[in-house]
Amino acid sequence: MTAGPDRPDATAGLAALRRTLPADTERAAHAYAIEDLEPRIAFAPDDRAEVAVLLRTAAEHALTVVPQASRTALALGAPLEAYDVALDLRGLHRTMEYVPDDLTVTVEAGKPLRDLQQELAEHGQYLSVDPPPDDQVSVGGLLATARGGAWRGHLPSARDLVLGIEVAQPSGALVKSGGRVVKNVTGYDLHRLHTGALGAFGVILDATFKVAPLPVATRTLAAAATSISEAASVARRAWDASLSTRAITILAPEPAGHVGLPSAPTVLVELAGSEAAVDRSTRDLAAFASWSDGPAQGWAYLRRLHGDQAGTVLRIGAPPSSIATMLEAARAAGALAWGHLAAGCVIAYADGMEAHAITALRQAAERARGYLQVEAAPVPIRRQVAPGGPGDPALVAALRDQFDPSRILNRGRWPEEGRP
Repeated sequence: MTAGPDRPDATAGLAALRRTLPADTERAAHAYAIEDLEPRIAFAPDDRAEVAVLLRTAAEHALTVVPQASRTALALGAPLEAYDVALDLRGLHRTMEYVPDDLTVTVEAGKPLRDLQQELAEHGQYLSVDPPPDDQVSVGGLLATARGGAWRGHLPSARDLVLGIEVAQPSGALVKSGGRVVKNVTGYDLHRLHTGALGAFGVILDATFKVAPLPVATRTLAAAATSISEAASVARRAWDASLSTRAITILAPEPAGHVGLPSAPTVLVELAGSEAAVDRSTRDLAAFASWSDGPAQGWAYLRRLHGDQAGTVLRIGAPPSSIATMLEAARAAGALAWGHLAAGCVIAYADGMEAHAITALRQAAERARGYLQVEAAPVPIRRQVAPGGPGDPALVAALRDQFDPSRILNRGRWPEEGRP
């Protein structure tokens, strides 16, 4: 279905967009459907000035805009309330500046992370992030969603790696925050506001990141346990040992079987660093558990499952001491569940889960001083259960009033106080 009935102002707005944007940037609208909504019109500009014109024209005619690129997180947040214009950012895919000696790179928002990693690898470097579902995630999507994977807590998050960004605001203004060097302090720290905002306050056009040297060696090890609580204890010892770990994950029996391990509670560890550091860490791990070579492809499987948009995906935050309890609770609700210890979270995946089960898990997480976020679920579920939890709708409304008073960007993704 389309975003809503035709309106005279919408018709005028569509005509205005066609007049102001190059004809070769228009795309077939039906290709940009999101869940049960189809936009009235779609554009794929390859220039930031065209993005600014599109936003300004849309705002003048009260047309809602949904920015997108790789489309890997369309089920994140509450369901869209309106969808007039699809803004395809894949045309903004250039590397604007890369200084390997300074460990900094500036890239446009539509560039896939995969392409960026390939460019960096030629200089022995990488952006140390592993967002779900894989490296098809665009740079803008990486920041707008701020989703982390198994590396979170061991390595800096995307939010911590951003030095600066440029954003197009709904007014059409182009605003920069931060800079392109590590010690630059120009401007307000607004790039942190836009990171994780689901595009609610502006459209990210480019970003400058700190990058890191690629690890010389990596190794995946697995240790089976007799119970999830025992696996959690082993994982905690591995974490406390200050080893060259890039990931420490506790697998319930079901996902362990899915990645090619025996169906038993398991600790999966990824080591990364120099050959000497990885060898030393392997020896130190052997002091308190029996380890075997683990399936390196298991990380990619968990990452894809975490990023699946067809099922229900929950991120359950909890203190490390409660990870085992929340893993058991997610299993009892019928989900495949695994926990990233350093990130303090459990990821739960299910082909289907009723709203009451999600609510019960959220209550259990809150009793453990944690939280639950719905990262993907069918539209009816996300209308019954607030994807981000109670949050602070008054704060969201105040920020939206400041940056997007007409609510043209991703309308509906964030619940707001005083608004339907």
